[in-house]
Amino acid sequence: MARCISNYGFLLGIVIVILFLWTIVAGDLRNRVSFWTGSKSKFPDFSHYENFTHTLSNEQFPTNGIDRRIIVIGDLHGMNESLTALLNRISFDTQKDVLIHLGDLTTKGPLQDSLAVLSFMESNQILGVRGNNDQEVLEWRAWMYWIVSQPGGREWLIEVDDHWSDYELALEKGDMSALDLPPSSMKKPDWGNKVPKGWKPLGDHYQVARAMSRSQYSYLRSLPLVLYAPVGHVFFVHAGLLAADPSRKPTHPKQPLSHWPLIKQRKHDIAAIQKAQGLALLSEIPQNQDPWVVQNLRSVRKKGKPTRSSNKGTPFSDLWNEIMSKCSGFHDSNARLGSVTRLTGYQESRLTHLPCYPSTVVYGHAAGRGLDVKRWSIGLDSGCGQGRRLSALVLDAKSFSSGAFSDHTFDFSSEATDRLHAEPLFPGAVQHHTFQTLPSATDSRIKFDHAGEARIISVKCH
Repeated sequence: MARCISNYGFLLGIVIVILFLWTIVAGDLRNRVSFWTGSKSKFPDFSHYENFTHTLSNEQFPTNGIDRRIIVIGDLHGMNESLTALLNRISFDTQKDVLIHLGDLTTKGPLQDSLAVLSFMESNQILGVRGNNDQEVLEWRAWMYWIVSQPGGREWLIEVDDHWSDYELALEKGDMSALDLPPSSMKKPDWGNKVPKGWKPLGDHYQVARAMSRSQYSYLRSLPLVLYAPVGHVFFVHAGLLAADPSRKPTHPKQPLSHWPLIKQRKHDIAAIQKAQGLALLSEIPQNQDPWVVQNLRSVRKKGKPTRSSNKGTPFSDLWNEIMSKCSGFHDSNARLGSVTRLTGYQESRLTHLPCYPSTVVYGHAAGRGLDVKRWSIGLDSGCGQGRRLSALVLDAKSFSSGAFSDHTFDFSSEATDRLHAEPLFPGAVQHHTFQTLPSATDSRIKFDHAGEARIISVKCH
């Protein structure tokens, strides 16, 4: 009897061990099945928009240095030789000059050139903003880190790499369906279950993301979507910003430029007022807080809907200049301008001035419109990715009002005020300096800020 009980105990122990091992194996199997068949659980956030806006300090954006320049470069798209040619053309000095790029560093050019551009920007920690193409590269790399963290994910990704040539050949023939079909030696590519809807595997963005270094990925992730330089009264963004919410009238109380900001500084501290208004543009206009808008905007359609189309709607730069050209600046009293938000009906429709100081926006993304220079906006994407030109905006101490008005304090006499009422504060405020095709000369001078001057220099891309 004792022997039977002992045997039963031994058998029971074996069963428990088997059940324990099966639980472990089954759990791993469930994980693998979940990965390969694509469970309905949501993907993690690959976008990394935590660094949305960065405000440049006076040191990062020097406006008073006699021998220091700020150089802003349009969309590169992996054109490394063109970047080198442009920097040589303007005698770029890494010790003195500040370089800022407007995003879209990679893709369209050869992979190795895209990596070379990334390497230059990352190794020198160049200031810049994140473009829509940078965003896709960044998201693919974040996805890759997630994939390799999944059971069997690393092996699957390596096998995809090994069979890249099979996909590449099909894609060269225009067979996009190849992305959904496994090579004969692969059992379960199942792209649709492993990547977010709408993503296109194995394209240019995927290849750059796969090939770039960890530090280059970190650099892309560190790039903000908007750079704001209060001392220069200028915004840098890849696609565009709005000076007012287009769904409301410019004089609506919720429009940031419809009233003077409430600040504790001196009454006529223009620098403080401009900074407060600039920050309000970024925080109080809903569209300027939307990552898709600031990375893709080209025009605004009816009812105020942003679009990336160049052919439908009103170019955002036209709307920006329309508002900025109404900024009354120095010549209206706070009392008069403070009443703007209380105007209604006929009075509001006749309003020609707004209580604000104008700011400039510098952007890329709109290659279809070419180099597009207006009084308060500068579009620098002159189509380098399409083999046209690469353009740069060159700013120095002569470009900024701060050089002429160092204390930022103004006290106009009644005579001066009357003259400003009689004449436009900013002559040519609505004048558009637009170049659809660049002239043979590669050096053009334009108005900048309140009373400054800037240069636009370009080189041919190849």
